[in-house]
Amino acid sequence: MKALCAALPLAAFVGALPAQAGDLCPLVAELNLALVRTTDHAPVACPEIGFALLEDQPGLRSQAGAYFPDSGRIELAPDLDLTTAYGQSFLLHEMVHAAQFAEGADRAARCPAALEAEAYRVQADFLQAAGLSRDALFTRMLGEQLGRCGAATDY
Repeated sequence: MKALCAALPLAAFVGALPAQAGDLCPLVAELNLALVRTTDHAPVACPEIGFALLEDQPGLRSQAGAYFPDSGRIELAPDLDLTTAYGQSFLLHEMVHAAQFAEGADRAARCPAALEAEAYRVQADFLQAAGLSRDALFTRMLGEQLGRCGAATDY
Protein backbone atom coordinates (compact mmCIF):
# COMPACT_ATOMS: atom_id res chain seq x y z
CA MET A 1 0.00 0.00 0.00
CA LYS A 2 1.40 3.36 -1.01
CA ALA A 3 0.72 6.81 0.46
CA LEU A 4 -1.06 9.51 -1.50
CA CYS A 5 1.34 12.42 -2.01
CA ALA A 6 -0.98 15.27 -2.95
CA ALA A 7 -4.48 16.10 -3.99
CA LEU A 8 -5.29 16.60 -7.63
CA PRO A 9 -5.15 20.07 -9.06
CA LEU A 10 -8.75 21.06 -9.57
CA ALA A 11 -8.18 23.99 -11.92
CA ALA A 12 -8.46 21.84 -15.04
CA PHE A 13 -11.95 20.74 -14.03
CA VAL A 14 -13.45 24.02 -12.83
CA GLY A 15 -16.58 25.13 -14.64
CA ALA A 16 -19.67 23.39 -15.86
CA LEU A 17 -19.78 19.62 -15.83
CA PRO A 18 -18.92 18.07 -19.17
CA ALA A 19 -21.94 17.28 -21.31
CA GLN A 20 -20.68 13.79 -22.13
CA ALA A 21 -19.22 11.24 -19.79
CA GLY A 22 -16.36 10.63 -22.26
CA ASP A 23 -15.20 14.14 -21.44
CA LEU A 24 -14.40 12.82 -17.97
CA CYS A 25 -11.54 10.65 -19.25
CA PRO A 26 -8.91 13.32 -18.37
CA LEU A 27 -10.27 13.37 -14.82
CA VAL A 28 -10.23 9.55 -14.71
CA ALA A 29 -6.59 9.67 -15.83
CA GLU A 30 -5.76 12.09 -13.00
CA LEU A 31 -7.62 10.01 -10.45
CA ASN A 32 -5.75 6.94 -11.68
CA LEU A 33 -2.62 8.58 -10.28
CA ALA A 34 -4.20 8.54 -6.82
CA LEU A 35 -5.44 4.98 -7.36
CA VAL A 36 -2.00 3.58 -8.17
CA ARG A 37 -0.30 5.62 -5.40
CA THR A 38 -2.58 4.28 -2.70
CA THR A 39 -3.22 0.71 -3.84
CA ASP A 40 -1.49 -2.15 -5.59
CA HIS A 41 -4.04 -1.95 -8.43
CA ALA A 42 -3.27 -1.07 -12.02
CA PRO A 43 -4.91 2.05 -13.49
CA VAL A 44 -8.39 1.54 -14.93
CA ALA A 45 -9.43 2.36 -18.46
CA CYS A 46 -11.85 5.23 -18.76
CA PRO A 47 -15.21 3.60 -18.02
CA GLU A 48 -18.62 4.57 -19.26
CA ILE A 49 -19.89 7.07 -16.69
CA GLY A 50 -23.50 8.04 -16.30
CA PHE A 51 -25.32 10.48 -14.07
CA ALA A 52 -28.62 9.24 -12.68
CA LEU A 53 -30.48 8.83 -9.43
CA LEU A 54 -30.04 5.34 -8.06
CA GLU A 55 -33.49 5.31 -6.45
CA ASP A 56 -34.77 2.47 -8.61
CA GLN A 57 -31.76 0.24 -7.84
CA PRO A 58 -32.38 -2.00 -4.83
CA GLY A 59 -29.87 -1.27 -2.10
CA LEU A 60 -28.43 1.80 -3.83
CA ARG A 61 -31.00 4.48 -2.98
CA SER A 62 -28.76 6.50 -0.67
CA GLN A 63 -25.51 6.17 -2.58
CA ALA A 64 -23.72 8.90 -4.52
CA GLY A 65 -22.24 6.37 -6.91
CA ALA A 66 -22.16 2.75 -7.96
CA TYR A 67 -19.99 0.47 -10.07
CA PHE A 68 -21.71 -2.21 -12.13
CA PRO A 69 -19.25 -5.07 -12.77
CA ASP A 70 -21.36 -6.72 -15.46
CA SER A 71 -21.19 -3.65 -17.72
CA GLY A 72 -18.15 -1.87 -16.29
CA ARG A 73 -20.28 1.26 -15.98
CA ILE A 74 -20.02 3.81 -13.17
CA GLU A 75 -23.19 5.66 -12.24
CA LEU A 76 -22.93 8.88 -10.23
CA ALA A 77 -25.60 11.04 -8.64
CA PRO A 78 -26.52 13.91 -10.99
CA ASP A 79 -25.81 16.55 -8.34
CA LEU A 80 -22.29 15.29 -7.61
CA ASP A 81 -19.88 18.15 -8.36
CA LEU A 82 -16.80 16.68 -10.02
CA THR A 83 -15.07 20.07 -9.96
CA THR A 84 -14.41 19.55 -6.24
CA ALA A 85 -12.15 17.10 -4.44
CA TYR A 86 -15.19 15.92 -2.50
CA GLY A 87 -17.07 15.03 -5.69
CA GLN A 88 -14.00 13.51 -7.29
CA SER A 89 -13.54 11.27 -4.27
CA PHE A 90 -16.76 9.44 -5.13
CA LEU A 91 -15.61 8.78 -8.68
CA LEU A 92 -12.28 7.54 -7.28
CA HIS A 93 -14.16 5.24 -4.89
CA GLU A 94 -16.01 3.64 -7.83
CA MET A 95 -12.78 3.43 -9.82
CA VAL A 96 -11.31 1.35 -6.99
CA HIS A 97 -14.16 -1.11 -7.52
CA ALA A 98 -13.47 -1.12 -11.26
CA ALA A 99 -9.83 -1.96 -10.54
CA GLN A 100 -10.82 -4.67 -8.06
CA PHE A 101 -13.12 -6.39 -10.55
CA ALA A 102 -10.62 -5.99 -13.40
CA GLU A 103 -8.20 -7.97 -11.24
CA GLY A 104 -10.67 -10.76 -10.51
CA ALA A 105 -12.72 -9.63 -7.51
CA ASP A 106 -15.99 -11.46 -7.20
CA ARG A 107 -19.24 -10.34 -5.58
CA ALA A 108 -19.63 -13.86 -4.26
CA ALA A 109 -16.22 -13.79 -2.54
CA ARG A 110 -15.89 -14.84 1.08
CA CYS A 111 -15.71 -11.19 2.19
CA PRO A 112 -17.13 -8.73 -0.35
CA ALA A 113 -17.17 -6.12 2.42
CA ALA A 114 -13.37 -5.96 2.12
CA LEU A 115 -13.87 -4.45 -1.34
CA GLU A 116 -15.82 -1.61 0.26
CA ALA A 117 -13.25 -1.17 3.01
CA GLU A 118 -10.50 -0.62 0.45
CA ALA A 119 -12.57 1.80 -1.65
CA TYR A 120 -13.50 3.88 1.39
CA ARG A 121 -9.87 3.92 2.57
CA VAL A 122 -8.66 5.22 -0.80
CA GLN A 123 -11.46 7.80 -0.83
CA ALA A 124 -10.57 8.92 2.70
CA ASP A 125 -6.86 9.19 1.84
CA PHE A 126 -7.75 11.35 -1.18
CA LEU A 127 -9.97 13.61 0.92
CA GLN A 128 -7.27 13.94 3.58
CA ALA A 129 -4.65 14.87 0.96
CA ALA A 130 -7.06 17.49 -0.39
CA GLY A 131 -7.32 19.08 3.06
CA LEU A 132 -10.83 17.81 3.78
CA SER A 133 -9.98 16.25 7.14
CA ARG A 134 -13.51 16.05 8.53
CA ASP A 135 -14.86 14.42 5.36
CA ALA A 136 -11.88 12.06 5.39
CA LEU A 137 -12.56 11.06 9.00
CA PHE A 138 -16.24 10.41 8.34
CA THR A 139 -15.43 8.42 5.20
CA ARG A 140 -12.82 6.36 7.02
CA MET A 141 -15.27 5.59 9.84
CA LEU A 142 -17.99 4.63 7.36
CA GLY A 143 -15.57 2.34 5.55
CA GLU A 144 -14.60 0.65 8.79
CA GLN A 145 -18.25 -0.03 9.56
CA LEU A 146 -19.26 -1.20 6.08
CA GLY A 147 -16.04 -3.09 5.47
CA ARG A 148 -16.26 -5.57 8.30
CA CYS A 149 -15.96 -9.14 7.17
CA GLY A 150 -18.32 -11.57 8.79
CA ALA A 151 -21.01 -8.93 9.28
CA ALA A 152 -23.89 -8.64 6.85
CA THR A 153 -24.28 -5.33 5.08
CA ASP A 154 -27.65 -3.77 4.34
CA TYR A 155 -26.75 -1.73 1.29
